[in-house]
Amino acid sequence: MRRLGTVTVVVFMLLCAALAPAVAGTPGDVGLMAAPMVRVSIPTDATEGDWLPVTVTFGSASRATTVKLLKRTTDIYGHAAWTVVRSGTANGSRTKNFRVVATDEDQELYRAVVAYRGLGSVRSTVAQVQVWRWIPLADFPKYYSAGSVLTQYTSVSINGTMYPGWTTYGDTPSWETRHTPGRNCKAFRGELGVQDGSDDGSSATIELLTDETSSAYVSGPLTPGMVEHVEIPLDLPYRFTILARSTSPDGIHVYPGIGAPEFLCSYAS
Repeated sequence: MRRLGTVTVVVFMLLCAALAPAVAGTPGDVGLMAAPMVRVSIPTDATEGDWLPVTVTFGSASRATTVKLLKRTTDIYGHAAWTVVRSGTANGSRTKNFRVVATDEDQELYRAVVAYRGLGSVRSTVAQVQVWRWIPLADFPKYYSAGSVLTQYTSVSINGTMYPGWTTYGDTPSWETRHTPGRNCKAFRGELGVQDGSDDGSSATIELLTDETSSAYVSGPLTPGMVEHVEIPLDLPYRFTILARSTSPDGIHVYPGIGAPEFLCSYAS
């Protein structure tokens, strides 16, 4: 067999390198190399308005120069892009810490790009944050109501404070409203009490149920001049029921109410 000379081997290797496919990247990321040596650590769960700690970890501290944290954004025309939201120098370290605020609805996506002296830039994989936000109960149309009112414009006065909220009317032993959050909400909060138009000596209770039968919370006796704040976790219920009951003596009028009722929800896919 005829041996290839040293020069021939070198030329052959250079030709193979020239014909090898380039490292695939995201469109618009010209000059970036996709590599796992840069990593973004961020909480995967957040409530809208939370400050989130972000740590970017990368290799070759002696050659790293700048670190950029990018967030996936969409403009008013629906065009998506990666936007730099934080940046800094590596300063000879293998980590860089940032802080960001959770502001988007339902989901945020982040990644980092680290520039290396003599090596170009390297990006991380994408880190995802599911964002939860408080949504007024009035945004969830009721499918059943008995003696109660709840709209975006309804207000209720409890212990001298006016709230947007759930109100009741009529001299009945109980009042009820049912909603469908649809397994997207993990908490409920509100200010429970009786409306300021209730008689002295009146009282009531309010029970919160999930999927129509499971009791998630039962208030203590609610009387004029008091407010019972409630914030309870939910197991992503499909249905949600508010059931108020009068515990007043005969002839004493009471009107239960909930000020600022809200669900904590996320619709991240």
